[in-house]
Amino acid sequence: MGAARREVMSTMQRLGSERLVDLNSTVEQQKRVDIHFRYSANYWRDLYNANGLFEVIHQQRRAIVLGLVDELALPSGSHILEIGCGAGLTTIALAQRGFTVQAVDTVDRMVALTRQAATEAGVADRVMTSLGDAHALAFPEGAFRLVIGMGVAPFLHSLNTAITECARVLRPGGYSIFTTDNRWRLNHVLDPVFFPPVRKPRRWVRTLLERFKVLQALTGPRANSHSIRMFDACLAAAGLEKIKGTTVGFGPFTLFDIKLLPDSLGVRLHNKLQRLADSKYPLLQRFGSLYIPLVRKRSAQNSGVPLASRQSGARGPALRGA
Repeated sequence: MGAARREVMSTMQRLGSERLVDLNSTVEQQKRVDIHFRYSANYWRDLYNANGLFEVIHQQRRAIVLGLVDELALPSGSHILEIGCGAGLTTIALAQRGFTVQAVDTVDRMVALTRQAATEAGVADRVMTSLGDAHALAFPEGAFRLVIGMGVAPFLHSLNTAITECARVLRPGGYSIFTTDNRWRLNHVLDPVFFPPVRKPRRWVRTLLERFKVLQALTGPRANSHSIRMFDACLAAAGLEKIKGTTVGFGPFTLFDIKLLPDSLGVRLHNKLQRLADSKYPLLQRFGSLYIPLVRKRSAQNSGVPLASRQSGARGPALRGA
């Protein structure tokens, strides 16, 4: 973990006055999310200039998402919604491509950073910002040609509700790129502490111990992960057809939650595994850390799969029907 991330976590642990105890409350969970990202806003602003493993993986995720946007070849001026805009780096990249971007976040500090970044980049006329909740978007039906949500899904208290809202504000035939953390990521499969089948029972036990004051309650939010199959099913239930999908990220590798490699070696191992997943061993794609599907909203005039001639992902082979 880099120095910046350690500072963020240390700050979160000092928030005694803002500690939240009811983990099962959706209101309290949202408060945890907002507090966490409010205090880590500067870290997320600087993430794309850092070289730690976590940062490198997220830089590559952003590159893949922007590559998918470029593949779509949307008309200049197309209206795009970014849910969970964070510090605005992706919002700015979209505006610089000539799109009109509505950037939404639940955290006021993130919205302010996005607005500032748009002004500094000279694209303020193409960027609109607002506070907003993915579970109840304040936009009419069919308002956007593309909806993007990078890293939002793990912090939602109702994935189905948010995905349904995403589909509602998409125009028929519009596209969405909504990423999530892969439950079956390789580094979790290989560590008994994080092995997916024991994840939920382990969380129940911790919640019980926190309730009886055996363990100190966590101050930050708990991120959810999803299997590729489950996430695809949720998208399909909202009327979003999968065009293709890919994953990115291998590591950090741990044993009993003890980190095995320094970031310098971790990045090298990740890059090696990513190259193998993208070329010789596509089965590895199912075990990448972050899942990135491109989907399209069904329309009466369009029931086929677009981009048929572009079977591969923005980087590497696509996951088909995983």
